[in-house]
Amino acid sequence: MAQVVLPKPLVLLPSMVMRLSLIVLLHQIRDALLVSPHGVFVQSAECTYDDILPKKYVTYKTNALSPDTLDGHLDKEVWNEVPWTDDFVDIATTTNPQFRTRAKVRWDDQFLYVGALLEDPNVWATLTDHDSIIFHDNDFEIFVDPNATTHFYKEFEINALNTTWELVLNKAYGDGGYENSTRVFGTAGWTPEPPLRASVQVQPDNSLNDPLTPSHSWTLEVALPIEKMMENNTNLAAAGKVWRINFSRVQWGVAVVDGQYEKTESCQSCAVPGTAAEDNWVWSSQGEVSMHQPDRWGLLFFSDDPPSLTPVSEAYAEWPSRSAAMALYYAQKAYKMEHGHFATDLADLLPFSASPYEVCASAVTTIEVTTDPVTESQSFVASVASPATPSIVAIIQDDRKLTVAR
Repeated sequence: MAQVVLPKPLVLLPSMVMRLSLIVLLHQIRDALLVSPHGVFVQSAECTYDDILPKKYVTYKTNALSPDTLDGHLDKEVWNEVPWTDDFVDIATTTNPQFRTRAKVRWDDQFLYVGALLEDPNVWATLTDHDSIIFHDNDFEIFVDPNATTHFYKEFEINALNTTWELVLNKAYGDGGYENSTRVFGTAGWTPEPPLRASVQVQPDNSLNDPLTPSHSWTLEVALPIEKMMENNTNLAAAGKVWRINFSRVQWGVAVVDGQYEKTESCQSCAVPGTAAEDNWVWSSQGEVSMHQPDRWGLLFFSDDPPSLTPVSEAYAEWPSRSAAMALYYAQKAYKMEHGHFATDLADLLPFSASPYEVCASAVTTIEVTTDPVTESQSFVASVASPATPSIVAIIQDDRKLTVAR
């Protein structure tokens, strides 16, 4: 039988223990933050993206509303039995909006109903032609992306005179998209009217455009026809479904000149406060002055449960993989700006990771880059699965089209 020689016991000096503890700590920090070789922070190993979840709202089904019942008043029981959204915030900064804005949402099989309350001591409006560029007045805006693809999303704007503008974008302007509306294409343009219906009330009565009669708010009700919202979309409104949605309020400062309201240089949250630009207040922060970033809109959960005034926290299982895909999209854009072409390897994109969508280095990722033989322009399509939801694969294209496979 062979002789067994036992090793001498390892003696750890205090300094060695401290070094080992430090190494363990550094590894823990690395795993939590995943710093790229270029010093750029990327998403933590789990890649949940919980820290950038947008606002959520549960909309409850009702049979107590119809387009014919809308009068702009929000004191109906159908509104009283559901909660407000959170107060609107500045679109891109931490500046508190000067005036409060809130909204509520209900639905039935034909319409998505939105009610909103906009506090304002100087309610005014000038535009009266349908499909005018309504945000040249103070306005309220609704953005809807039923499929959450960032493509073929709908936009609705309304001022205190109940003048509206409706449009659809095939994709965001920054991705080469364009407006389809009757403003651009006349009778050939997209329109949800009829059966869209909207109504506005100004409080108190007769205070609109009258500096001698101070106002305190204006309220609105809108019935958005689901059939029109669903054009080029497939995710029909139903209990358990989720849409992307956001609300925006454009607010111009005014002064009284010769007994009338006129715009004045008073932007509250501009880079140079007090400039001649509008403020933008939104339900779910966009992180920059642009509503045309559909991937950053809030989450609308459809429910046919009895309405509740208690906010309900709903899970959105697709969020981690969707966010990892959007991180790749933004990194690809930055990479191409520097190199003139798209990357084919996720590792090459790590130095281009940036807030709010930090690249998930541990995501299962494939990238396919194609070059047009005639124009030599490039495109890419990538599949991304976050380790937080490995069975959910998000597919992102260079024009931001985002789909999900399970």
